[in-house]
Amino acid sequence: MKNLGRMESGVALISVLLLVVIITVVCVSMIRNQNFAIHQVRNSYGHTQVALYALGGEELARQILWQDHTDSPGIDHLKEPWAKKNIYFEFEDGEVIINIIDLQSKFNVNSLVLEGDRGSEMRRRFTKLLLDTGVDSIFLHRLLDWIDEDGAARALGAEDYDYLGLDLPYRTSGQPYTDLTELNLILDMDMSSFEQLQESLSVLPGFDIPLNINTAELGILNTLPSDLTSEVDNGIGYSREAQGPYNSIAEFLQSSPMVRLAINEVGLSVQSNFFEVQIRAQYGDSFGYLTSVIQRENDGSMRVISRNRSRKVLPMKESDDLKS
Repeated sequence: MKNLGRMESGVALISVLLLVVIITVVCVSMIRNQNFAIHQVRNSYGHTQVALYALGGEELARQILWQDHTDSPGIDHLKEPWAKKNIYFEFEDGEVIINIIDLQSKFNVNSLVLEGDRGSEMRRRFTKLLLDTGVDSIFLHRLLDWIDEDGAARALGAEDYDYLGLDLPYRTSGQPYTDLTELNLILDMDMSSFEQLQESLSVLPGFDIPLNINTAELGILNTLPSDLTSEVDNGIGYSREAQGPYNSIAEFLQSSPMVRLAINEVGLSVQSNFFEVQIRAQYGDSFGYLTSVIQRENDGSMRVISRNRSRKVLPMKESDDLKS
């Protein structure tokens, strides 16, 4: 009887220990799941918050551009507050860094399809840009064939039948460019050629949008002289620095660096309406990026044309600044 009692006590003890182990495992599992859920909620909250901070950065950029319109309507240049690199704002547990880039400081590829004298001048300037950057001149025809509506290829161009014969076939767009990365689809456009061109090009939602000579870098200004072998003197940078921005195209054409050159004033301006806002937001350990294209009308009103959250944005360095 004593042995039977001891056996029953042993079984009871083992049962209790087994129950304790089971309860411990269940509790550990519950705690782990709870911690995982808390971590998920924290991450989700962080991502949501950083996305809101990025949108807040966009709104701050709009306010900066509005203030610029109020302070100096009709003229835009690189000495204004909007053009400052890495505009920094701090929020609770986070920050945003904003860079505003004038898209009218670059060559608008959609202007290539303009007709008449204006179109001829845009295509001449683009030819000069290709020459200066060392990119093959065939891309003038191929960029045009990509967006025109007809199916006839230009002399050095490429139409649907050229693309449909590729290993991964596709068709030409037949409509204006909406993003600069579309150039990577152009027949024979390699990464080297694209990288040579991308900093000098923009894609604007219109054909006849002028170049701002107050913000354009020297490489773009070099496309203006009618003679393809002529170049704008480096003094244009010193002139803009010392004398300030040009208030009119006439003043620009009569300036000492430009007066000796034959320049067609078609498609030139001293103000801008299209800006790219690059935003890097941080909240805690979360980072978010937003690239927005903003159109500012002549009355100061603004609308967001596009938002891209997939493009990583890094703070600009001194060397990234537009050459003035």
